[in-house]
Amino acid sequence: MTDGDQSPQAEDLGTMTFGEHLDELRRRMLVSVIAVVVVMLFFLLQKKTVMSFVFGPYDRMWQEQAELWRAEQLKTTPAELAKVPAHLLAERQFLLDNWDKIATQEKIPGVDLELIARGQGFRLPRRLVTFTPLQDIVTFMIAAILCGIAVSSPLLLHQMWRFIGAGLYKNERRTVMMFLPTSILLFGAGMTFGYIVMVPNALFFLYGLADADFLLGVREYFRFLFLLTIALGCVFQLPVIMVALTKVGITTPQTFTKYWRQFILAIFIIGALFTPPDPITQIMMAVPMVGLYLIGIVLAKLVYRNKLKAEAGAETEQDAS
Repeated sequence: MTDGDQSPQAEDLGTMTFGEHLDELRRRMLVSVIAVVVVMLFFLLQKKTVMSFVFGPYDRMWQEQAELWRAEQLKTTPAELAKVPAHLLAERQFLLDNWDKIATQEKIPGVDLELIARGQGFRLPRRLVTFTPLQDIVTFMIAAILCGIAVSSPLLLHQMWRFIGAGLYKNERRTVMMFLPTSILLFGAGMTFGYIVMVPNALFFLYGLADADFLLGVREYFRFLFLLTIALGCVFQLPVIMVALTKVGITTPQTFTKYWRQFILAIFIIGALFTPPDPITQIMMAVPMVGLYLIGIVLAKLVYRNKLKAEAGAETEQDAS
């Protein structure tokens, strides 16, 4: 047997005592924690930047609703305006004249623009509500920690791989590296899709259902944003899971093709579980999942074909020997 054909059992991984494993784990964790803390401290000094990023989906939803309201006001005919009381007509004109200040949250001394807007029928607050004194600062600190973890993630993954990879055989390391980069990219793509598309549209729809003033707390909004983006990041792992199941022989692409109706039904059920109870956002989540499912079938077929070729080649070599 040549060195290139060395079996996993014959591959020398080295030996470490239990205490040495603990020391190695402690060292990797210490480096990871220091990295997260350093980056987190940087973000703790950037409250405005961090919270602007957190409130980004809400701000986009507010801008869309505000532009719709403004467009409706500009369509009002002179005959309709003649029926509006003089003080409300003056407030309406004041809002239209100071529209840029409202959009940029610029304050006008002695004037409550949101109160005037509510009197004109626009009930969506420009800012989220803080129901307790600590709600805003706690949300900011959690967001700073998550930003620290996200920015430090390349180093964290490297440290984790250095610890885990040392205990894997060469073929096992090759398999992990085959799926890990794609899995990370898909997770990031899912979170980005949730942040840019899903969260603003879900809020947009929920505001349309509200009959009273739309009061959304900072903590509730942050929880909604976090859970929905994380859920979409996990959902976007579907092609990787399908390929992995095919690679290890648990299933075949024919199974995914045969039971496609059941899988599509399951996808829409998952979409209903992870989104608000409205058909628009459920469809917005289910459609990408269906696309990912189809991509997963194509990739699973390629992997399965290569697997069959490798097995046939191994049998041919065994017969020849």
